[in-house]
Amino acid sequence: MYGMFRKSLNYAVTLQFLNENISMRIKAIPKGKAIVPYWTKKEFEAVISQICISDLYEHLNFVMLWLYYMTGVRVNEGAALWWDDVDFKNKRLRVHHMLILKNRKEWTRNAYTKTVDDKRIISIDEDTIRILKDWQKRQQSIGLGNETDFIFTYDSLPMIKSTLARIIERYATLAGIKRIQAKGLRHSNASYLINEFNVSVLILSKRLGHSSPEITLKHYAHLWSGADENVAELMAGNIKINTAEKTKIAFNGNQALKKNTPPKIPPKWYSTSKKRVVSKH
Repeated sequence: MYGMFRKSLNYAVTLQFLNENISMRIKAIPKGKAIVPYWTKKEFEAVISQICISDLYEHLNFVMLWLYYMTGVRVNEGAALWWDDVDFKNKRLRVHHMLILKNRKEWTRNAYTKTVDDKRIISIDEDTIRILKDWQKRQQSIGLGNETDFIFTYDSLPMIKSTLARIIERYATLAGIKRIQAKGLRHSNASYLINEFNVSVLILSKRLGHSSPEITLKHYAHLWSGADENVAELMAGNIKINTAEKTKIAFNGNQALKKNTPPKIPPKWYSTSKKRVVSKH
């Protein structure tokens, strides 16, 4: 509604009904913070345990879910990946493109991501390298797997977002866990890195392609709660507590402290009731 209001005022300026669009003097109304459902490590393990990779299409499903979960790339960034974006030797993944498509046959692979700062190269783990190599060999057996072929394909055509959503729904149902959105895999990656490895906000921001750590904190600050609990557990017993048996400070003039100071316990030979000294014998 706010966007349409601004456009209406812009049009009024074009028609010379207004001298300026007064709404441009203030910032746009900020969006409300939404918590996107994601999969924990245990839930993700349950999902992939339902996939039979001996089947070609299911093998592709496995690779898609794995790469999205382990890298945190956006849906259209992952769909745009070609094999020449993978550096097997240095274990790196280049994320420099995004896919804009109407359907599987009408698409454009743009040489940019969501913002200018989103272009990035991220390190990938040995398991991901092995999984990608196995999938490339599988593709090569059907005439694909070349440098300019899509990673996520079984017929040379790119996969679309709705397909990924159906893949998530299918295996989440089989695993008996909650269904998440396609973008929930990106949040799942953030949760995985924070809770399993306590990754810093700077590293997470770089891997996710955010323009600043502030953007990362805006979306994922709540995920560090588990890491905070782990820190608290590690703090217990870390500092040796050894206090002094006697005070080394003479307090003067603080009557409140004197009043609250417990009375000295008299010796056994002194009778407080009779107020006199009795014989020690």
